[in-house]
Amino acid sequence: MALANGAGPYQFTDGNTSAAKLLGGSILTASTGAGLYFLDTAVTANSTTTTAPAGSIGVTTNATGLGKMFISDGTKWQFAVVA
Repeated sequence: MALANGAGPYQFTDGNTSAAKLLGGSILTASTGAGLYFLDTAVTANSTTTTAPAGSIGVTTNATGLGKMFISDGTKWQFAVVA
C-alpha cells in the first residue's frame, strides 16, 4: 500500500513530525517475528487465543478494555506484568 507522499506503509518520518502517519495495517512486525498488535476485539486474559508469536504485545482498541496491554504467550493473550 502506498501513502499519499509515496512512502511505504512503515514510514518512520517524512520530516513533518507533527503530522499523523498511516501505519498501513494493524500489526508492526519486528525481524524477530514478534510484533505490536492493535486489537479491535475485546480480550480476556488467559482465554482469548492468538497466533501472534510469543512476546508480541497487543493493545486493545475495543471499547471494552480500551488501551489495555497484553503479551502473547504464543497461544493466548496474557495481562502484561511489570516485574
